[in-house]
Amino acid sequence: MNLDLPYRAIWVLDFEYIAHDGEYPEPVCMVAHDLVSGQWIRQWCNELDEAPPFDLGPGSLFVAYAAMAEWSCFLPLGWGMPARCIDLYAEFICIHNGSADGRLFPSLLAAAGHYGISTIGASQKEAMRDLILGGGPWNSTQRAAILDYCAGDVLITTALFRAVLPKIAENTRRLGQALLRGRYTCAVSRMERNGIPADVETYQRLRRGWGEIKLKLIADIDQDFGVFNGQKFVATRFADFLQRAQIPWPRLPSGQLALDDDTFRERALAFPKIAPLRELRRSLAKLHLVDFPIGSDGRLRTSLRPFASRTGRNQPSNSKFIFGSARWLRGLIKPSPGRALAYVDWSSQEIAIAAALSGDNAMWEAYASGDPYLAFAKKVGLAPANATRHTHKAERQRVKAVVLGVGYGMSAESIAMQAGVHLEEARNLLRQHQETYQAFWAWGTTNQNAGLLGVPLQTSFGWTWRAGRGTIVNPRSLLNWPMQANGAEMMRLACCELTERGVQVCAPIHDALLVEADLTEIDEVVKLTRAAMERASELVLGKGRVVRTDVDIVRFPDRYADESGIDLWNRVMRLLDELAS
Repeated sequence: MNLDLPYRAIWVLDFEYIAHDGEYPEPVCMVAHDLVSGQWIRQWCNELDEAPPFDLGPGSLFVAYAAMAEWSCFLPLGWGMPARCIDLYAEFICIHNGSADGRLFPSLLAAAGHYGISTIGASQKEAMRDLILGGGPWNSTQRAAILDYCAGDVLITTALFRAVLPKIAENTRRLGQALLRGRYTCAVSRMERNGIPADVETYQRLRRGWGEIKLKLIADIDQDFGVFNGQKFVATRFADFLQRAQIPWPRLPSGQLALDDDTFRERALAFPKIAPLRELRRSLAKLHLVDFPIGSDGRLRTSLRPFASRTGRNQPSNSKFIFGSARWLRGLIKPSPGRALAYVDWSSQEIAIAAALSGDNAMWEAYASGDPYLAFAKKVGLAPANATRHTHKAERQRVKAVVLGVGYGMSAESIAMQAGVHLEEARNLLRQHQETYQAFWAWGTTNQNAGLLGVPLQTSFGWTWRAGRGTIVNPRSLLNWPMQANGAEMMRLACCELTERGVQVCAPIHDALLVEADLTEIDEVVKLTRAAMERASELVLGKGRVVRTDVDIVRFPDRYADESGIDLWNRVMRLLDELAS
């Protein structure tokens, strides 16, 4: 097949490496093959020099599968990032997103199997991985076998590249989108290497005392609820509490209370008094305190798993990524002496995306007012023109459930439960929203119908989802897909710009970035970060459609504190101090 691409070299490459939790990867060997000249490079770790054996400039294209793993090996070697690269994992997902082949982080072997490409058996691959992860020392025969195994992956990746190339390079625009996704994998490798600074001493104290702390924590928090029997959560006692507190709660078709974490999260937003109970249940769901992957340098590092969600969002493991765990545990995030952290997030991002992409000028005006919730309350006569979030807090809270809920196809019944209002009032608010933002509703219905009919949904930069044959689709999820998927595009663009400019991005968190700098430089870094995030939003939404950002700066010796988790953090710290005394 003719590789009609504008590059002097097209390198397909693969590293074998050893990765310990929280640490930098240790390269074992690399094999690379130039599809233009036919050259092969096979190098053992002691042969990998400070200078890469190929040109990383824009005249060379680099191709890999789950490419951030390869770039994570470039970094400890002191190599720069390739100017042009394609990640075949991202492209395979983008092509098959919505079908059975596009689910759950498919392996190289699974992706190759889809196209009928011959591969080694899974058991043989596992045996070779075990040999590598054993850490050596390896004799000459084993080293040759490892290099051959690595070269075998390069051959499989090459065959996969040829199989998907007609789709990737069908036009200049599509190729550019693939290169942009490849560029993001370079940003991911930098962010994963940076990691998040942790208070290791407090974490170790927590681990040692967790058995006693959790018993005291249950007794402490349960004073307000009366729902535990020892360490066991009792559903009937919880039902009694809900009745006493007059908190409405959804039930399963069986009539039992819905006790999943998603339900608890939604109810905690509407009724903050149950937030400590939700955090406690999340923490007790594990027999032990979360074993976060903290490196020897005191930084939390884990795979961000880019493109793993059908919206193209990162999907790191909740058990290893601190922002996926119970919110109170985020108190373990702490800058080191002389350093500071900034949490910069897009303000009401999904509302801005919906307003801009639907072309609903009324909704954009509400967003541009600075408070889309209060703007809607004023529009429908629930608040006067001079109302503020302080003077009309209750009215703002009532409509917030509507403004946020419509993006997920939330019913009047769910909105009533979320907002704590009567069903008839929720129906009326929903009707008023439909009348006020007609363009948004028409756009949402069009997207929903298209998705159900198997028509591809696509972001501004080409991330695609299409319901395949036999795919079970939740119609309501189709309403929110454009907001989350285009939000992911913004995140990727901002991360690329910032990491390439040398900003230390510790982690992306859906609609936010955690960045780090010296105390003397944090204010300037925040300016750079906000500007990059705003530029990214305009690139996705169109000229003049800028999504605002908010920022929270944490300077040493302070620690990061999540508003909804700070109460539980303080309780745990008090119990920890009591144990020590």
